[in-house]
Amino acid sequence: SSQVFFKGVVRKWRSMKLSTLSMMASGASAAHWAVIMAGSNTYGNYRHQADACHAYQIAKGAGIPESNIILLAYDDIANNSENPFPGKMFNKPDGPDVYEGCKISYKGSDVTAANFLKVLKGDSTAPGPVLKSTAEDKVFVYYTDHGGPGILGVPSGAGDFIHASDLNDALVALNEKNGYKELLFYLEACESGSIFANLLKAPKVKAVTAANPTESSWGWYCPPQDTVQGKSIGSCLGDEFSVRWMEDADVADFTSETVGQQVTNVTTMTTKSHVQQYGDTTLDSEVIGHFEGSVDGRRSRGTLGETGSNGAVNSRDVEVHLAYYKVLRAPTPEARKKAEAALAKLLKARAVVDARFEKIAYYLAQGDKTKAEEMLEGPVSELKNAKCHKETLMTAVKTCGPLSDYALRYSRLFANVCNMGMEEQDVETAVAKVCGSVVV
Repeated sequence: SSQVFFKGVVRKWRSMKLSTLSMMASGASAAHWAVIMAGSNTYGNYRHQADACHAYQIAKGAGIPESNIILLAYDDIANNSENPFPGKMFNKPDGPDVYEGCKISYKGSDVTAANFLKVLKGDSTAPGPVLKSTAEDKVFVYYTDHGGPGILGVPSGAGDFIHASDLNDALVALNEKNGYKELLFYLEACESGSIFANLLKAPKVKAVTAANPTESSWGWYCPPQDTVQGKSIGSCLGDEFSVRWMEDADVADFTSETVGQQVTNVTTMTTKSHVQQYGDTTLDSEVIGHFEGSVDGRRSRGTLGETGSNGAVNSRDVEVHLAYYKVLRAPTPEARKKAEAALAKLLKARAVVDARFEKIAYYLAQGDKTKAEEMLEGPVSELKNAKCHKETLMTAVKTCGPLSDYALRYSRLFANVCNMGMEEQDVETAVAKVCGSVVV
């Protein structure tokens, strides 16, 4: 009888051990992941990589393993010859260096639309790390750059733009392979609402955008508010929406502040554009530690920024603002002349872009100037025909050349043309008339 009793105890112990191991395995399988992308390059876009590295520091500091943080950034800012603090980047005046310890997974020409989408889909054919999240995991995605109706930018020279339909398809693909339990997506770009308005189909996803589908987002801490330790950085340090959510995260308790509370705070504090929300509202009751970090909490890293303009500049006009400040800050007559020439060149280049798309609209409107103006500047609340929009825009890019940061605004022309039901062949003909077969 003692043997029977002993065997019973052993069976019970083994059962308890297996149950404990099962619980441990279940707990271990629930992980946190972050994908962060700065979609620009050149020193005039300093702010996007500063935003991205700040987001990296938040995720890292809040307990997400660095192996689970995937960062795409061109990495041409910290050691840029224009940077008065070599090897450093700042996301606010007199703030901490956000570059130290900011580990970049994809640099330079690897920061492409294709690689970003592969990372999101967990496609291992990418040349670097991709999401390996499971159906038990929480995923946070943050993207910052220029944009236009239905599109997001990539660094100059890094290939084609990111189209809204492809981004949303990537989220659907990740869901279909059981790649997340819930996903939170913060998006900083002009007309960023157009990326998700009536296009977000993936379940258990909440997307928060810096702007509605018809307005610009704003650069923040721009000259003359760009000083660190008494030196002018010579570029905007951040973007308003991004600064707002990250400065909130810097002082938040990750174990108690909810996504809903953070979004409410950020919506109130973002004064230059209208923060938008799309997708699954049930994520609002989750604590931010489930996405921007781990639920273990974090120590405060900074202080909440003051409300007010804080060097606010419309994102589309930041390059002009910076060029003008180079004129104002020129230390010598020779430097001033050089800065004035650079400003004049920039304005001329923008005028060339304006004229090119005005001509395309004029041909499409068959000479009707009023209709052409509606196509060019009419607000696009949503992409009613995303397939047409992508294909006509690609036609323009292939014929006229890549879209500059400024030219992204003319994505609205093709969105309006497609929303009006015009034929893609008509667009191809108009583009060919203006740009011919020569890429400029």
